Amino acid sequence: MPAWPALALALLCAPAIAQAPADAADTAETMQAAEAAVARLGEARGRSLTRSVRDIPGLATGTGAGTRGLEASVQELESAKRELGASESDLEVRVALPADVLFDVDRAEIRADAASALAQLATVIRGYSGPVLLIGHTDADGSEEHNLALSQRRAESVHRWLAEREGIDTARMRTEGRGESEPVAANDSPDGKQRNRRVEAVIGKR
Repeated sequence: MPAWPALALALLCAPAIAQAPADAADTAETMQAAEAAVARLGEARGRSLTRSVRDIPGLATGTGAGTRGLEASVQELESAKRELGASESDLEVRVALPADVLFDVDRAEIRADAASALAQLATVIRGYSGPVLLIGHTDADGSEEHNLALSQRRAESVHRWLAEREGIDTARMRTEGRGESEPVAANDSPDGKQRNRRVEAVIGKR
């Protein structure tokens, strides 16, 4: 068997071959162990796992990750996207977090109870390798200058939280404040205003 398929199998089947030496990924012994592991898992299981990883464009999978890690990454990523109501294209994933979930009224300090939503956002960000743009938006209450500054501070607060609490690389992230300039609903009702108050994350898939 050529070396590279065996190495790929070793990565996908690491839990089943935990007895193999960690520093012998390119040895004949590890390759044989990988093949045996796939046989134990079953051909259909191996195809299913490979397909579920392949179906996520740009999925960031570390070279040392094993089957359990890859499966968890795929499952957690898909779950986080569903929970956050993410939308996506071939190139990017978009997540809009309601500002009312993250902040108190007219404030830019992230509330403690926002940790769960931001942890899910971090899961989505970790799932891909591309750049991340964090965009703050507000409703139309108050002056344009105030709203622009508030939206920028809120985007920066999310940036800081993701870097400090979730370990997301700051080099991947940048922020923008767009104030009230990009509403997604009319600002003539409480519901519309609530929808407009948000921090949007645009995550490049590669």
